[in-house]
Amino acid sequence: MNEKEKRENKTIFFGIGLILLILLITISRYSFENKNAPDTKKQNKEVVYTNYSYITALELNKKIVNKENVVLIDIRDSVNFEKSHIENSINISPQNFEKTIDSLNKDHTTAIIGYDYEKKTDVAAIIKKMKDDLGFKNVLALSGGIVGWAEEGNQIISGGNKESAIDWSKIDYIIPEQLKLAIDNQYPVFILDTRPSTQYKSGHIPGAVNIPLEEIEKRKTELPISKEILVYGANTDDDFKASVKLNDLGFLATYTLQGGFNSWQEKRFDLAR
Repeated sequence: MNEKEKRENKTIFFGIGLILLILLITISRYSFENKNAPDTKKQNKEVVYTNYSYITALELNKKIVNKENVVLIDIRDSVNFEKSHIENSINISPQNFEKTIDSLNKDHTTAIIGYDYEKKTDVAAIIKKMKDDLGFKNVLALSGGIVGWAEEGNQIISGGNKESAIDWSKIDYIIPEQLKLAIDNQYPVFILDTRPSTQYKSGHIPGAVNIPLEEIEKRKTELPISKEILVYGANTDDDFKASVKLNDLGFLATYTLQGGFNSWQEKRFDLAR
């Protein structure tokens, strides 16, 4: 190998060595910077509020049965609340929380009802705001949420699901002719019209009392315990929902007018105004 070739080889080896050195320095610097960089994931991770206590389904049910001053706040979305909820609970979602919370008594025990055992973030946020910002004295989370409550066999108010065999089992239908016969013979049946009041005023079955569907739960005390109840609504869906709700509220002697108010009209039976 002549001198010229030796010099060219040295130049090549030197160039390769320089490139490797630069790569080594770059890799080392990158590793150092990443090692010492702040962990943004840890910094951005939300710290869940935990300074609160739980109330079990058994404990809450005991308070309800004993008619203690306990406020039930269900923070699930309105669709799931309508499907199933605890009687007399108030649906307050995180979005409309501020608008309705002021009407509650801050000294009463307040139970926050969420979805289940896992979803605790929303429950924690609501309790933090109520305790730290709004001055509520005794706010508790229902252990297990609505799922835990139902799993222990406690009462649930259903919105009426036509795909549910359980809800269908709560319905007993009678036809318009049977109701007409009961009215003509002054049979002691309480007739409940669950349509909007404007529809009720335009014409209803004689003797019917108007409690709109969405008001049945809060006006429960206006319904008789000792009488059979015949319920009808604006359509077959409302008939179904009203009957299921009455059953869940403890009115077991409940019957539903098959076909609702329309079936009574089709028979051209008398109307009251």
